[in-house]
Amino acid sequence: MNIQMLKQKVNDSNASFSDKEVSWLLDNIGNPDNVIRDNLVCNIFGNGFFEEKFTKQQVRFLIDQISKRNLLFYCIKESGKATLTRSFTCLLWDLIIRTNDNKDSRYYQILDKDEEQQVFKNLIYYLKSEHEFTGFSKEYGWVHAIAHCSDALADSMLNKDFDQEMVEKFLLAVREMLNNIDKRFIDGEEYRLADVFINGFKVNKISSSSFINWIKSITFDPYSGDLLEYYKFNNLKSMLEDIYVKLNSYSLLDSNLKKIVEKDFIRKLQ
Repeated sequence: MNIQMLKQKVNDSNASFSDKEVSWLLDNIGNPDNVIRDNLVCNIFGNGFFEEKFTKQQVRFLIDQISKRNLLFYCIKESGKATLTRSFTCLLWDLIIRTNDNKDSRYYQILDKDEEQQVFKNLIYYLKSEHEFTGFSKEYGWVHAIAHCSDALADSMLNKDFDQEMVEKFLLAVREMLNNIDKRFIDGEEYRLADVFINGFKVNKISSSSFINWIKSITFDPYSGDLLEYYKFNNLKSMLEDIYVKLNSYSLLDSNLKKIVEKDFIRKLQ
């Protein structure tokens, strides 16, 4: 593959890509070299979808291959390098979801309804299945699996077919993920996750009462003396504080929700 030629196409609004190039891009979606993965593959996919540089047949190829090769769950039991494929597949799904739902896009409704539903279900299941919580790696650069999955789910939440049953499954998945995490979020993952909730509030799929009940179902004790329990509590606390601020900025902060977040989280540990 002519890498230099691909680099020249990144910012060329008139560029197009051969089928061979599109296949190479997908093969390298989790390339351990962050210069290739982030600066080349990721940027080309982003520009390619938003500037419609791919043919509809090429996008269908990407959709079919992601599913056929099960890239979202690639080597799911492994950490490190294997996570890159899973994580950056989330970003590719996000591009597909956004353009699939955009009436002005060439790729509008390129997913049929069954495919769309399966993508939503897979992203939710992936959120609770991922066990690599590294944000940034000195070896690989950005890994950010939870953040990238959250980005895809935030746009999924806005889709009219992301129904109430999906919302409930999402809430359960977040609770399970927060319980499974083995470290403190330090690279903004909780803020990207918060955006999924914010979009849920914006489109009236998450209510203050259901969210309060969800918060009450999580019982991390920061005073237990267990450092991991302390980390889990603070991950939740940080996410809720971000949700609190964002909801307030959109004038969507209910007084009951405001009270419980302030009482049980914002003022706690101060």
